Amino acid sequence: MLKINIIILLLFSSLALAQQQDEDYLGCFKVLPEDIESATMGYHTASAPPDCKTECRKRYFMYSGLMGGQQCYCINKYRQHEPSNNCTMPCIIDALELCGSQDSMSVYKTGQLGPSPPRQLKVTKSQQKSLNVSWQPPDMLNGNVTSYTLHVVAVKTYASYPLFPTVSQVQGGSSENTVLTNLQPGTKYNISITATNEKGESDPANITAWTLIGPPDIPQTPKIIDRTDTTITVELQKGINQNGPLTSYQIVVVYPGTIPPINHSFSYVNYNIAKRDYLPYYITAEIPAEDFDKYNKKFIVGDGEKIGNYYNAPLKKPFDNPQIGMVLVSKNHDEIQYSYSNNNGNAYINKNFHNTNKQSTKIILTIAIVILGGLLLVSVVVYFFMRYRHEQKRITKLPEHQELTLQGPIYEVDNVAYIPEDIPERPNHYQDLKTKVWSIPKNFLNVEQMAIKRGRFGSIHMGTVQDKNGKLSQSIIHCISDQSMRASEKKNMLRELDICIKAGTMKFISSFIGNCETPNTLYIVFESPPYTLKNKLLGARSGENFPTEKILPIGSSIAMGLSYLESHKIIHSHLCARSIGLTDDFIPKIMGYGIGKYAIEDVKLARWTAPERFGHKKHIPGVVWSFGVVIWEMMSMGGTPYADLNDETDVEEAVVEKHIRLPQLRDMTDPLYEVLLSCWQDNYDERPGFDELSRLDTLSLVPITAITEPYLAELELN
Repeated sequence: MLKINIIILLLFSSLALAQQQDEDYLGCFKVLPEDIESATMGYHTASAPPDCKTECRKRYFMYSGLMGGQQCYCINKYRQHEPSNNCTMPCIIDALELCGSQDSMSVYKTGQLGPSPPRQLKVTKSQQKSLNVSWQPPDMLNGNVTSYTLHVVAVKTYASYPLFPTVSQVQGGSSENTVLTNLQPGTKYNISITATNEKGESDPANITAWTLIGPPDIPQTPKIIDRTDTTITVELQKGINQNGPLTSYQIVVVYPGTIPPINHSFSYVNYNIAKRDYLPYYITAEIPAEDFDKYNKKFIVGDGEKIGNYYNAPLKKPFDNPQIGMVLVSKNHDEIQYSYSNNNGNAYINKNFHNTNKQSTKIILTIAIVILGGLLLVSVVVYFFMRYRHEQKRITKLPEHQELTLQGPIYEVDNVAYIPEDIPERPNHYQDLKTKVWSIPKNFLNVEQMAIKRGRFGSIHMGTVQDKNGKLSQSIIHCISDQSMRASEKKNMLRELDICIKAGTMKFISSFIGNCETPNTLYIVFESPPYTLKNKLLGARSGENFPTEKILPIGSSIAMGLSYLESHKIIHSHLCARSIGLTDDFIPKIMGYGIGKYAIEDVKLARWTAPERFGHKKHIPGVVWSFGVVIWEMMSMGGTPYADLNDETDVEEAVVEKHIRLPQLRDMTDPLYEVLLSCWQDNYDERPGFDELSRLDTLSLVPITAITEPYLAELELN
């Protein structure tokens, strides 16, 4: 009997020794009934340590425990300060292993260190170059989640060039959404997201999503190779679309000298509608992309056939001498994008323009010529009559009995043309402009063909300008057609341009570089920083570099720039993060003042507007208030002010009537928030000045650990 006991004792000793040599074995620990209630059952059937560890690892638990010779439990905590010596029961399915006892548990590491994957990953909004992504935190945190990492890989695209994978990191365990930017339009992306705690990274959660399609590349203008009284034969060039599928080609007929639609979702109409509504354009044919090769060498406009549900009407008045253009069409489900050829610089009409018919124009011109001719004839008659009377007065002699004595010398004034001497000479509108600014030689200026926007006075383009030392710099260029502007518009344009001239140059403002004047166009050139503050902040949400310690120095520099403008009596009326440029070394450049405000994005400015400017005191500047909102934008990494209010009238009511102010953010210090509240005082006289705000960088700033405010583009942009 004693021998049997010794053998059993040696057997358990060897089992315990083997178990201790398992590097994942943590020991035997006491278990109370409430511990079992909080644990998760891994197996309902008999189990051994390897199987139990594998099962609990699949469920993202850090530990597995065995009791009663067979029960497997998955746990994330145990009574590590209450070791036990009672783990003496061999596992039922593997007698060489010990599986705890009725009151003690053999505990093993599963190898899981990081949290479980994030949950409910979804794309909440798709744009052409961005995807809004949201998720829920992991079920199993296994510690404190410190960040999320998103891997973005293009799996299907229409682009001909490679799209490299990108990695974005979102700091803070409470962050649950981000915006992935700089994506390719019309591309399917695989998005995987992992959560990271202090010990490790989770397995990925995955989702696929498409970006919206973008407009095709600008097509080449059809080449005219033959012409008859009612037809024009053209040669078509194949189009390209890197931003989605190229589905069809449209051939269009337009009046000469019209302007193209900027909106890529705007489509021309067919011949019958154009004729009915006196529109100067129509689609004469539509060719599916797969049938293009049938027509590219020779396409006859006006042959009277029906091509792709469009009537290819013979070219009769008023379309007897048109221009021929091409439109590339990209369709994907409900999305559709158009791109129009430039037609050698003679572009097309936009959707708001409606031409009067040609006959009416002839009648109006005839009447105008008759009236002007009559006025000219009357002017000639009056001129000769007045000259005749003037000559008669000069040759009239004095009476013989009158004394020929005059006091002082006699001066003869010859004013034969009867022109009053106090009428000034008609001024040259650009004379002052030429004396104040650099007149850029045309060969120093390169203007990109595609307009980025339509401003009040003309189109706005990107481009480059070469300085006198041969250095090229990126520029924003306003292209203004002087010939087509009314006198009142020209006066307004010069007034707003003069504001930019008056501002001169300063480190923290986007300066006016100069102008270039050609017979038909005036080019106004401004410094163009490579980024805007808003886009840089939104990029930080996707892992791009934006050192948070730069926030207060940037704010201080903006205040110095606004103080400089204020000293020149220039009031910035469009201040927001989108109107602040940013250089590669994070130096801010204030844009959007004077004529420059037409080059920034079309922002709904109510969320940056001081309460007094909602009412009848719009002449009172509210720039300090807007400045405070810009600082809040930076602290929220591009968050939308008052994102919980959908309508601008709701914002006005909240600010003016309810005195609601933007909230203190999670990582915003009390002293900084007090400065912002001082900027948002109801009484504008109690707000700080920019000289005081320029010392903003003397405040302390804690690291930003969470992005809590959403960015909603539809609430900010028109």
